Amino acid sequence: MQTEAKQGWLAARVPGLGCVCGVMREGRAPGAPWLAALPVLLGALLALLLASGAVISVYYNPWHAYASLQGIAREVRGGWVVLGYHQTGASLIFALLYLHLFRLLLVRGYRAPAEFAWMLWVKLLAVLLLTGWLGFVLNGGAGGYASLFGASNAAMGLAGFPGAVAMWFLGAAPGGATLARLLVFHVLLALCAGWVIWMACAAARKARPAPRGRVVPFWPVYASQYFAALAALALVFSVLLGFAPHWGQGAQNTIPAGTMAMPVVSWPWYLTPLAGLAGAFPGVLGHVWAVIVAVALLYALPWLDRSKGAAPGRVYAALTWLLGLDVLALGYVTAFPMGGLLPELLTFWFFFHFLVLTPLVTMMEAA
Repeated sequence: MQTEAKQGWLAARVPGLGCVCGVMREGRAPGAPWLAALPVLLGALLALLLASGAVISVYYNPWHAYASLQGIAREVRGGWVVLGYHQTGASLIFALLYLHLFRLLLVRGYRAPAEFAWMLWVKLLAVLLLTGWLGFVLNGGAGGYASLFGASNAAMGLAGFPGAVAMWFLGAAPGGATLARLLVFHVLLALCAGWVIWMACAAARKARPAPRGRVVPFWPVYASQYFAALAALALVFSVLLGFAPHWGQGAQNTIPAGTMAMPVVSWPWYLTPLAGLAGAFPGVLGHVWAVIVAVALLYALPWLDRSKGAAPGRVYAALTWLLGLDVLALGYVTAFPMGGLLPELLTFWFFFHFLVLTPLVTMMEAA
C-alpha cells in the first residue's frame, strides 16, 4: 500500500510517469505472442539511435562529411563503436518495423478500433524512410552524393508548389551548406519518430479489447517477456556489430564522394524496396507519385478491407505472404539489377494487391 501511494504521488507530479504506472498495474489476457513486444524493441532501438547520433553530431562536420566520419572512427576514443551502434541500429529498426507491419497485415491489426494505431505505424515508416535517406546522404560517400545530386536536379526541374517545397527542403546544390541543413532535418525527424512511436503504442493500448476470463498482471508476467525480448535483440545487435557492422549500408558509401564520377546509386537495404517502386515509373514526377501512392495505400488499408470483422482466411494469409515475398524480391532486384521487366512486374503486383486483391478477397471471406 505504501509503494502504491508513492507511485500515485509521483504519477501526479512527473509528466508521463502516470502512463507508465498505469501500464505496470493493468491486467492483460495471458498468452500474448512474443512479436507483440516489437513496439518496445522499436522504442529501445530509437533511443539508442538518438543517443549515438547525439555523440556523432558533436564531431560531425557537414563541409567535410566523409573525412569527419573517418576521423570519428579513427581518432575519437570509442568513435568506431558509436558509428557501429548507429549503423547497426538503423538496419535493425527497419527490420523490426517491416516485421511489425507484416504481422499487423497477417492478423488484420489495421481494422477498427485499431485503425488510428495502424496509420501511426505507417506514418512512422514514412518518417523513418526519409530519416534513413538523410542519413545515407549525410555519410558523404559516393552513393549518398549521387543520390543527393539527383534529388537536387529533380527539385530544380519541378515547377510550382512541389518545386518550392523541394527547394525549401534541400536548400541548394549539394555541398556543405546543404548537408548542414539536412542534418537539422535528420535530427528533427528522428525526434518526431520517437513521438510517433509513443502515440502509436498509446493508440494500440487504447484499442486493445478488455480482457475476459483469466487476467495476468503486466508486472512481472509481460515485463519479463519484454526483458527477454530485449535480451534477444541485444544478442542479435552484438553479433551484427561484431561481425557485419556495415551490412546492407551500400558499398558505394565506403568511398568518398567525387564530383567527377556519378555511379549508379547503391542503396542501403532498407531503402531498396521503395527505390524499386519509384524506379518503375518514368520521370521525376513518376518517382514522387509512386512513393505517395504507395504510402497512401497503406494509410487507406482499413477502408480497403471489406471483411467486416471476419477472421483472416487462408487465401488472405497466402496473398499476404506473397506480398511479403514480392517486397523482398523488389528490394533484391533493385540492389542487384537483372534487367528485363521483373521490377515492373513486382511493382505492378504491389499495387494490384492493395487496389484489387485486398477488397475482393476480404469481401469474399466476409460473405
